[in-house]
Amino acid sequence: MYAQAKPDTLKRVKPLVIPVLFRSPETRWAFGVAGSLSFKTTFPGDSTTRLSNIQGIVMETQRHQNIEAIDATVYFPQEKYILTLLTSHSYYPDYYWGIGPNTKDTARERYSFEQIHFNPHLKKKIAKDFFAGFVYEYQKLYHIRYQQGGEFDHTPDIGKSDYVVSGAGGSLCYDTRNAAFWPTHGIYAQLMATCFNQVLGSQYNDVKLTTDIRWFQSVFIKHVIAMQFYTYSNIGEAPIRELAAFGGSNNVRGYYQGRYRDKNMYSYVAEYRAPLFWRLSACAFIGMGNVYRKTHDLVASDLKYSYGGGVRLAVLKKERLNIRMDYGYYNRHNKGLYFTVGECF
Repeated sequence: MYAQAKPDTLKRVKPLVIPVLFRSPETRWAFGVAGSLSFKTTFPGDSTTRLSNIQGIVMETQRHQNIEAIDATVYFPQEKYILTLLTSHSYYPDYYWGIGPNTKDTARERYSFEQIHFNPHLKKKIAKDFFAGFVYEYQKLYHIRYQQGGEFDHTPDIGKSDYVVSGAGGSLCYDTRNAAFWPTHGIYAQLMATCFNQVLGSQYNDVKLTTDIRWFQSVFIKHVIAMQFYTYSNIGEAPIRELAAFGGSNNVRGYYQGRYRDKNMYSYVAEYRAPLFWRLSACAFIGMGNVYRKTHDLVASDLKYSYGGGVRLAVLKKERLNIRMDYGYYNRHNKGLYFTVGECF
């Protein structure tokens, strides 16, 4: 005789397919289709395992970019293992202002490329709330086009011809967040190092280091303060799409992602998240940071910052998976409206 499945295990996968209407300074309006699977690898009432999510998206933008991507986070039973995966193909006309923290807002030129990106990251629990991980990153750029005689053409060693970077590394992570999408308390701290080397098929030799520290705390009923400190550094040779890119929907909003580029960067973002009514909530935020080649560059350049706010609509109410609309502002050259799924961090 077969054992009868628990009723809630039969309904633990929550599919969602929606048309996409997306907006950012990098894409302007984008249109497409997104699919999402939210599930638990155990049973829905298991408090030891957070909700997993796999998202796929296909979209075309007003800037004639096309993007096909899969973004997944899978929490295995009792979170003994956590797998994250980002893989994508894109054709992407973009803008370039030069390298460094002092480039001019008006010195903008177009370039374009096609890209394949594959980035899995598997973490294993080694102690309570502590994880050690293995990461691999592969990136291929081809069909690179840029203005002859322009700033991009005159910048040395940034990957003007087709190139591949391939690297492997490790991570250490501490994670006490109580939810994946909208934590109300807890800490997330991750250090990651990836080594790109010719032995692994890379055309550039580089070590990339990132730190990502997030803090969440409830201050009133369902009101949350959230903060993130992020750093990104390269030791060695780094082509254009491996350089630190300041700004974007998941960094300091209001700045075009890549408005400032260099080998290193840091950023700090703080948010106040508050419920409104029904499935709606609001968020106010401020962000700041900079890019740099050498440490003394930080003294010789102005701090970059922006501020703004937005609203959220919970498409999965219990798990608080949100559609968000944010507006970030610094000045008339650096401002932007964002309309997307999921939080900044």
